[in-house]
Amino acid sequence: MFSLSGAFLSAPSQALTVYVTATATNAAESSAISKPAGSVNLAAGNLALRDVISVLNANKARAGTNIDSLDIVLAAGVYQLASTLTLTPDASWSTTPLSISGPAGGGAIITGGHVVNFFSPVKDAATVARLPSGARGSVMVADLKQNGITNLGTVQRHGMDIPITPAPLELFFRGQPMTLARWPNTGFATIASLPGGPNGLSFTVVGGHTAAWQTEPDLEAMGYWARDWADTTLAVQSVDASGTITLAAPAPEYGLAVNQRFFIQNALSELDQPGEYYVDRTNARVYIWPPAAMTDGDVTASVVDSLLVVNNALNMTIQNLTFDTARGDGLQLLGGGKITVDHVAFRNMGDRGAMSNAGSSGFSNVTVENTGEGGLTIYGGNRTTLVAGNSFVTNSTIRNYARRTRAYRPAISLSGVGDTISGNTLYNGPHAAIIYSGNDHLISNNEIYDVVTETADSGAIYTGRDWSARGTVIADNFIHDIGTAAQPTATVGVYLDDQICGTTVERNVFSHVNQAVFIGGGRDNLVSDNLFSNSSPAILVDSRGLSWQKAWSDDPNGIFRTQLAAVHYDQPPYSTRYPLLAVILSNMPGAPLNNLLSRNIVIGGTPLSADAGAQQYLTVDQMFASQDVVFATSMSDAARTTFSDFVLAPSSPAIAAGFQRSQFAPASP
Repeated sequence: MFSLSGAFLSAPSQALTVYVTATATNAAESSAISKPAGSVNLAAGNLALRDVISVLNANKARAGTNIDSLDIVLAAGVYQLASTLTLTPDASWSTTPLSISGPAGGGAIITGGHVVNFFSPVKDAATVARLPSGARGSVMVADLKQNGITNLGTVQRHGMDIPITPAPLELFFRGQPMTLARWPNTGFATIASLPGGPNGLSFTVVGGHTAAWQTEPDLEAMGYWARDWADTTLAVQSVDASGTITLAAPAPEYGLAVNQRFFIQNALSELDQPGEYYVDRTNARVYIWPPAAMTDGDVTASVVDSLLVVNNALNMTIQNLTFDTARGDGLQLLGGGKITVDHVAFRNMGDRGAMSNAGSSGFSNVTVENTGEGGLTIYGGNRTTLVAGNSFVTNSTIRNYARRTRAYRPAISLSGVGDTISGNTLYNGPHAAIIYSGNDHLISNNEIYDVVTETADSGAIYTGRDWSARGTVIADNFIHDIGTAAQPTATVGVYLDDQICGTTVERNVFSHVNQAVFIGGGRDNLVSDNLFSNSSPAILVDSRGLSWQKAWSDDPNGIFRTQLAAVHYDQPPYSTRYPLLAVILSNMPGAPLNNLLSRNIVIGGTPLSADAGAQQYLTVDQMFASQDVVFATSMSDAARTTFSDFVLAPSSPAIAAGFQRSQFAPASP
């Protein structure tokens, strides 16, 4: 329970403020918050946090038109939810600014986690026998029901192209995610053979502990089953005496292939190192190998789906809060508009940090970490009318954002028209950092690194497969160290996939990116004033719309022409905003026309790779090399790691020839 009181001031132009604490008594609350003179107690007893809105609504009615803001102020403390908190402001609030805030630093923590105590050594002989021999003196067990946890959630298939659903119960140790017991402990095993063929469900592996897996009741397998950019995690139906593993139907989206990667998880027989855990769903028990000496309160289980859902709010600010531990999203903004989420932390979510389809809304100065299905998802703008959404993600840090589903769960997912992603630091992701669709976005001043670490044919910034999605500018970003040395191929910095058109990529710095900019068959793209270091090829262009995608380009009922018809591409506003789009079907559809590469610097790599079909339509205007560059700081090219290392001195010949330096500004610490 939470303690709640309010300041209700009837004088003109006053704020109606409700103060909330995580303590059980008003006396404790009074010592935590200094309330303004004239405030009155709005509640005789303790109210749950979810009752605040009804209190505000009732007292705003009493105040009439005298209230010019509605403020919910949370004191520092932990606000433990038993279920999702839903906030639906009264319609009469639409012109009154509403805020929910905590103290600076995020000391007000809204959590869907439940502490798990009462751990003891494993003594049951049958269970001990299932454990690896080296773990038998270290693994601890706790009864979830004894801890008041009866709902373990639902284990569901998840992965690329599968709708996001809440994760089942997960465990966290001192605020960090634990790992479901798995084999191998790191990395992947590979498929050795396919007894049922590529469209079947069965496969074999060399070196697996298949005899032990036969008795695992809740075994799962995660894999890039046929493509290195498409993952699925699903249940294992059976493991037979021959060692053949059979997955639960249906088969993964693209089937199975020999030598593709997978691992086994949620196996008690694989609980063999500190930091791992196993969930016995039948008996509602959890087994862990603590990563450090354990005391009460160290282990938390996620028990609530999403934490806060805001419906149709207008003129709202959410500030200085921490959303911690949930099976679903930390925050959902559904409808409404002009909502700003500022200086908020999201951590340890089973799904995303937050999602929003509110207009003219977004996130500034937020931190997102340890999420399962992506960082932030933003929908803003109208693709039919090209009215801008003015949604934004700015000055934020997002890391380790794809714990559960690995592919196509980016740090930021953006759809719509006229939205902004700027000034962010995005890192530690297996696939893309930014995936966007739609028109007229600005993606600028972001630092992106250590992403695309587990996938191939993937990009740090990715979009694809829509001729009508034009007008986006990708500028002044610092994109470096993309992919891994173990899998260096087909990892891209900016990936304009499957005939994306009308995109500007300018004044970016790329360092140690296998394929820095990839134009995958599109037209009307501009790549200018970028600096490429140790990225080879710096720019890759192909003509897939004339070769293996020609049938897609020509099909009157295919995806490209269906998308054109949906937005009325040859009528205003599209025909006036994008005149080259209006004539696309009469001008060699599928051909990579009008791509311009201008004033780019390439150091330590191949400048350009273009197939014959693309070369005939490609314009290259000034490609600078090392002799055209003088850096402000002298060092070897291999030693350059930070953006400041790539700043050009004014004396550089490239600048004299017109090269425009990046305006990237590193984020404040």
